[in-house]
Amino acid sequence: MEHTSRRGFLAVSGTAVAAVSLGGIVGGRSVPRSVTFATYNIEDLTTEQVQSRGDPQAAAAARVIQEVRPDVLALNELVNNRQASVVKDVPATPTNARAFVENYLRVPQREDLTGIEYPFVHTPPSNTGVHSGMDLDNDGTIDDTPGDQGYADDAYGFGQYPGQYALAIVSRYPIETDAVRSFRRFRWQDMPDSEIVRDPVSDMYLTDEETDRFRLSSKTHVDVPVACLGTTVHALLAHPTPPVFDGPENFNGKRCHDEIRLLADYAAGVSYVCDDDGRRGGLYDDASYVLLGDMNASPGDDETLRAVDTYFLGGEFNTRRFPTSPGGAQASSPYLTAEFGQQVDYVLPSPDLSVRNSAVVWPSENANRRGLRRDVETASDHRLVWADVVP
Repeated sequence: MEHTSRRGFLAVSGTAVAAVSLGGIVGGRSVPRSVTFATYNIEDLTTEQVQSRGDPQAAAAARVIQEVRPDVLALNELVNNRQASVVKDVPATPTNARAFVENYLRVPQREDLTGIEYPFVHTPPSNTGVHSGMDLDNDGTIDDTPGDQGYADDAYGFGQYPGQYALAIVSRYPIETDAVRSFRRFRWQDMPDSEIVRDPVSDMYLTDEETDRFRLSSKTHVDVPVACLGTTVHALLAHPTPPVFDGPENFNGKRCHDEIRLLADYAAGVSYVCDDDGRRGGLYDDASYVLLGDMNASPGDDETLRAVDTYFLGGEFNTRRFPTSPGGAQASSPYLTAEFGQQVDYVLPSPDLSVRNSAVVWPSENANRRGLRRDVETASDHRLVWADVVP
């Protein structure tokens, strides 16, 4: 297989390779430099909420972020207002990611907190709410009027209007904009040995015409190179579809599986992937990367065909230690990242990178320091996940 040599070499040499990236001398010993990467699903944060100050959910999310102070932060479920403005009366500029930075993150949200400057922002277009022109839900109607579920069900990715549930990345380090690669238009049928559902007996399936046009990514898959500490680390972003809201054919579960597989295959440098500019191939062999996002899949999850076990635990990512939290432990497991009882949000470096520290921001019930537990519950049903990575 194309990725065998990479998996074999990096799985063995990852720690040793990471150990040579050292910073200053403290107390007579070398201290690794690190960059804090984080991911946060902020639960359908809208244009109206972030384009002005004073929204309780946005402010709570900003307080959580200001507690952790990540250097590179992926945001899931932040509306892409550039896309939404085509059908909704909302401003197209600044982007919601920029507005969230300016109105909330750079402004101290509590007296003991300090604002964070994120000069670098990238907001890729999303497939959510982008209408397909096809009857994807097989209800006999092509609903092309934004604003209801029928429209969302016929879109490439579920969304009642373009750009809903989109994603973005903000960074304190420069984003190498000219080198960003997106795979939003990559067709599901172009993945070899995919799990694509084409059986007309199923509740949900793709016809020949739909197969020729249907996109794999429910939002987008994007590689955002970040220049940090003298090197480039590729932030790999995605937010696969939830493996629910379908029938026994498990259409969404199989799509989620293949969305996750696309990330791992890209990291492994496979040749079949083709980006939106027509460039083929995945990452080069010695690239360093960090996967960020809500994957809507947990270890051992049958609905996603155990995609996490196969593709995250299989060698392309450093999974020697998953982040934990006391709040998750109280709920049922220290590895949980969401209130609905699953581990679905990930910060996964490549095997050549080491992790100094990591956590899920979820205080225990009896530890409400400065109101942090209240903030995490107000901000989202997901929890912020972070890791200090040594590039």
